[in-house]
Amino acid sequence: MDISDAHKRKWTIFTIIFMVSVIPACAGVAPMEKMVKLESQIANARQAEAIVYAPLELKFAEDKYELAEGAIEDKKYDVARQLADEALLDAQLAEVKALSVRAEKEAQEMRESIETLRSELNRRHTQ
Repeated sequence: MDISDAHKRKWTIFTIIFMVSVIPACAGVAPMEKMVKLESQIANARQAEAIVYAPLELKFAEDKYELAEGAIEDKKYDVARQLADEALLDAQLAEVKALSVRAEKEAQEMRESIETLRSELNRRHTQ
């Protein structure tokens, strides 16, 4: 075996040992950054009035948030991460849906106002 083969072998062994020690460490850390981001997204959805316009999606996000908190307490960090990811998507959907429904409602109100103005103009014009 020449020196380069020995060197490659050392690095391969080092890489394997490093990966074996690092991967479990990642799994052993609570996803607190995700939870903070999730809290912020749920607050955004609430501010967009998701409780009125997307209550089901908001409820899903809040329920999964609570489940993720429970998983963190039980030190089931992989489960907590998965739940936090799903809850984040639910909260984003709730916000977007609420904003969309609100925008459609406002557009409908604007169309009705325009129609009322047209009717009033036509009525005045025919007098």
